[in-house]
Amino acid sequence: MAVSRFWFPLSLVAFEFAVYISNDMIMPGMPLVTREFGASSDLITLALTAAMLGNASLQWLLGPLADRYGRRRVLLSGLVMFILACVAMHWVQTMPQFILLRFFQGMGCCFVLTVGYPTVHEAFEEKTAMRVMALMANVSLLSPLFGPLAGAAVVSVWPWRSIFWLIAVVAVMSLIGLYRTMPELSRHDPKALGARALWDGYRLPLKSGRFWRGAVLTGIAVTPLLTWIALGPVFLIERAGLGQLHYALLQVPVFGALIAGNLILARQVGRWSNGRLLATGVAAMLIGAAVSLIGTVILSPGYPALLVGTSFHALGMGLSYGVVYRQSLFAVDSPNRATVAGMLSMITIVVAVAEIETVKVAYLAFGDAALGIGAMAAAALVAVLATNFVPPPTQDALAQTRGA
Repeated sequence: MAVSRFWFPLSLVAFEFAVYISNDMIMPGMPLVTREFGASSDLITLALTAAMLGNASLQWLLGPLADRYGRRRVLLSGLVMFILACVAMHWVQTMPQFILLRFFQGMGCCFVLTVGYPTVHEAFEEKTAMRVMALMANVSLLSPLFGPLAGAAVVSVWPWRSIFWLIAVVAVMSLIGLYRTMPELSRHDPKALGARALWDGYRLPLKSGRFWRGAVLTGIAVTPLLTWIALGPVFLIERAGLGQLHYALLQVPVFGALIAGNLILARQVGRWSNGRLLATGVAAMLIGAAVSLIGTVILSPGYPALLVGTSFHALGMGLSYGVVYRQSLFAVDSPNRATVAGMLSMITIVVAVAEIETVKVAYLAFGDAALGIGAMAAAALVAVLATNFVPPPTQDALAQTRGA
């Protein structure tokens, strides 16, 4: 049976959109959540970091699980779990219950990345698959741009729980579409979940120093941007006294810069070497970190400097993330790229969560200056790890030439 080039990708994009928007829509409402449960505002960051850990939790298992039982069955099961986690938010009574459900919602991203993406590549020829992947990448970029605005609009009119009902509606529509259109292309390998098969898949990347370097580099590089998202409701709404809509509008320049970086990357790939793209991105991150550090020291409140500095950092992320990710993914010659990608995502997320929570503790103790110092420390570590990470063009099998 022919796979629909419209309804299957659209249904998968709807699932991805629901997962990403669940992270971004709730952030403007997090002060309302903590007040309702009588919890400290210190816990606001857990709305994001719990979902990130949920994302990391199944990366290692879903690939083999899909090979054993089929991608269609596994993806639909994950989508049902995500819907139930969203609906259950209506009845939460405590902050631990809220955080636990955020963890389960974060798992939804695992299913999209580890099961949905490979199915697209197997179901369509290369050009169609690349178009679908480009659309899905745009969804992941636009979600943090419009999610906070949508979330701020919702909580200004309805209770914060309404956010998750709206997301559940989108997810149910995705479930109906995927149930009707998603093909089953897996081989149903009964040995896929064996201990030896699992170890063989992860042994190669875990033994590679260059893979570890790229994974840690990626985790540190994304931290200032994720810290802006996770701590934003605390230093913008709780401490600076901004409204939810004002908070949401301040996300536009940051994620606009991220999109701009991705557009520049798309234009310059093949014109610039991978090394030049990475170096330019790191330079933008260092400039942003310097602005954040100096601004938070001399300004009170320091969020205007953090806004400018994080925007520069996001620009650098857009320029360099694709280079670092691909170099890390191909750091080992593995027959199973999905397994390597899963391990790469796990390490990246764990590193980022650890750094976000460390910066949060420092911020609560020392104020805005800790955010500037954290941004500078991250950028400096990125600069060190990025040095000579990309081989020269003559030795880099992944580099594209102008004529390619």
